[in-house]
Amino acid sequence: MSNPGGGVYLTLQLHKDYIEARWNGHITAGDVVTASKVYLALLQTYPSPDKLLNDKTNVTGDWSDANDWLEFEWLPQVIYAGLRYLAHVYSSNMFSRLSARDLYLRITPRIQMQNFNHRGEALHWLLTCLPPQLEQTA
Repeated sequence: MSNPGGGVYLTLQLHKDYIEARWNGHITAGDVVTASKVYLALLQTYPSPDKLLNDKTNVTGDWSDANDWLEFEWLPQVIYAGLRYLAHVYSSNMFSRLSARDLYLRITPRIQMQNFNHRGEALHWLLTCLPPQLEQTA
């Protein structure tokens, strides 16, 4: 996805076991809402993995104004569409980190979400998450 100036701020990529959202540049709450709607449409249209790697390593900006919408509008719809696990990779930007922490407090435990400082740790956690029926027998 790109902003009006032509800069790409989000790339969505479908992997075998997860969907990756890789963010870039300065983002706003509006960017987050727009991108989240696209992700929801993807999840509703195609049989997709129940895991999302949300990598905001390379972003700046306070997007916390999107969190009400994410909590009350987006979350029930993505849960219904099948999202179960969300691994979020923090930006080093303080405002983005605070936005992510606020989102975490709002949406857990309805889905399993963890915040990470490094992409590799996030991906490892995401790929080792088991569906609830397998967790009980493991």
